[in-house]
Amino acid sequence: MTKTDRLIHAFGRDLVQGVFTPGAALPSEAELCERYDTSRNVMREVIKVLATKRLIDAQRYRGLVAMPREQWNYLDADVLEWALSGDADPALIASLIEVRSLIEPAISRWAAERATAVDLVAIEAALNGMKANTTNRDAFMEADIAFHRAIVAATHNFVVQQLADAISALQRAIFDHTYLSEPGHMALTIKEHSDLFDMIRMKNPVAAEDMAQGMISRTASRAHIKLESAA
Repeated sequence: MTKTDRLIHAFGRDLVQGVFTPGAALPSEAELCERYDTSRNVMREVIKVLATKRLIDAQRYRGLVAMPREQWNYLDADVLEWALSGDADPALIASLIEVRSLIEPAISRWAAERATAVDLVAIEAALNGMKANTTNRDAFMEADIAFHRAIVAATHNFVVQQLADAISALQRAIFDHTYLSEPGHMALTIKEHSDLFDMIRMKNPVAAEDMAQGMISRTASRAHIKLESAA
């Protein structure tokens, strides 16, 4: 990670975690350079990146402003990571799960209608990766994300496919709050994904949509349990 990347993460995390008041003016560029021990050129690059994430309003002649929370780009992987680090925000986690419940059942239905033999190979390979890594949390997460990305690809909808990174970011962001490593839960997770693959393979769009909706509902329940236990 470069110095610029480290500063993007440090400043971005500070913005998201409330070190600077959302909606309020930020310190001047010179003060920010002193605070983060960097040059003006590097700080300007950092500000430019954070503005694309909608964390900073950097309009000329107005100074810098920390954007209100409701305007942050929550589909950005960094913003999600910063927002969910430290104490979990139950409202944000609930919102992320609601977005998944809106998008993923329809994606599963379209995949069941349109998946090719090549698509099915990719989905099954990711499923096998999940089965092979039930005791390796990080590898399991990557295989799980690959499974859902393969389903997105199987829709053959170019607009939906552009959402793949955002959907992966949503999954990655809430993984810590829904992952349960107990053997019983792992077996259920594998079965859910296997059943969804079977519905897609058998070209049963209604069942695939219902299966995906059920998976999201159970994800919401697991998140609720973990948040309650952490409270």
